[in-house]
Amino acid sequence: MAYSLKTFCEDARAELKQDTGPEARERIAQHLEKLLVDPDFVATHLGPDKRSGAETIYADPDFDFRVMAHTNRGASNNTPHCHGPSWVIYGMAMNHVEMTEWKREDDGSVDGHADLSVERKYFLNEGEAHVYNEGVIHSLNRPLETRLVRVTGCDLNQTLRYRYDPAKNAVKVLEPVG
Repeated sequence: MAYSLKTFCEDARAELKQDTGPEARERIAQHLEKLLVDPDFVATHLGPDKRSGAETIYADPDFDFRVMAHTNRGASNNTPHCHGPSWVIYGMAMNHVEMTEWKREDDGSVDGHADLSVERKYFLNEGEAHVYNEGVIHSLNRPLETRLVRVTGCDLNQTLRYRYDPAKNAVKVLEPVG
């Protein structure tokens, strides 16, 4: 039986009505894994005709979570970042990404400075989803063309976020847009 975007969003809303914490997000990730392997969803929102980039395909009016379809045509290795006060769930629909989770070693008391170390590395494969709770610093290495879904706890353009440069021990604050 098909598992649609509509059904996923209904299931995510039901989880958040019960609990908005980490346990609910883990259950949402399990629902997302069903969506990632639905051929109709993948063809519609992540198909070969989609332009490279991200598209918001659902914004929840009550809980403010977003569902975004990402089509990445080429390889990319992004810098470590965190979504500040928002949680995020990444789910792979095509190929894989190497995820790195980072640990901040300094106390954050010096503006623009951050000492990071690698905490763990792993692959996120097709059909798998993973939760990154508030403040978790992570980066994605995409060696291949990928299709993924990202569910965020809010509109990331409207929240404070951080981008890190481990080679320079630097952190940049990304202010809300607009």
